[in-house]
Amino acid sequence: MRRFLLAQFSPVLQAWRNGYEGEVRRSVIAFFVLILLAFGVCLAVPEVRLGLSAYLQGFYQDMDLTDETGALSPLALFLNNLRACVVTMLYGLIPYVRMPALALGMNAVVLGGMAAVYAAADSTMLLFAAGLLPHGIFELPALILSFSMGLYVCGHLTRRVRGDSTALSLRRCASLSMRLLVFLVLPLLILAAVTEAYVTPLVMGLFL
Repeated sequence: MRRFLLAQFSPVLQAWRNGYEGEVRRSVIAFFVLILLAFGVCLAVPEVRLGLSAYLQGFYQDMDLTDETGALSPLALFLNNLRACVVTMLYGLIPYVRMPALALGMNAVVLGGMAAVYAAADSTMLLFAAGLLPHGIFELPALILSFSMGLYVCGHLTRRVRGDSTALSLRRCASLSMRLLVFLVLPLLILAAVTEAYVTPLVMGLFL
């Protein structure tokens, strides 16, 4: 079983050595820089902060992530995050247009804006951290790996369209994305969903 898993995951490891690591590193840097920028802007401009807060409240209500008892549903959380990761990687199949970068930026702005909302209110940043970190240690890596894979694939397909025969083909790009999804992103998303539904509320309760 171990050999089978290693054999299936080996193309991802090869991609990691051949440029994927660089995309992940750049995505991580851009992600946290954008969080800080969004935090600063939203904290300095109340209109932006209040507008983002109102938008996010309506957005999350429309997503319906709770079960019949009103508690967070692990399945709904998992499917929502899975959809985000899959769509981001699919964006990468469009050459020239680096759409995964837009998804990365939007998620970073949301996190930075939410942090500013907490900082400007009576709530403490510890409460914000308690609401993010327990499941975020699984969810954020899954998202960043997906953003980065989308960018990595987009780069290869763009080179392929330009006639670079050394770039990965569409079939190999799709296979690589699927392997990353199945063997790394899915386990992280499952852990994130279970943690967000059952652990994060308990941790947040310590600071309320």
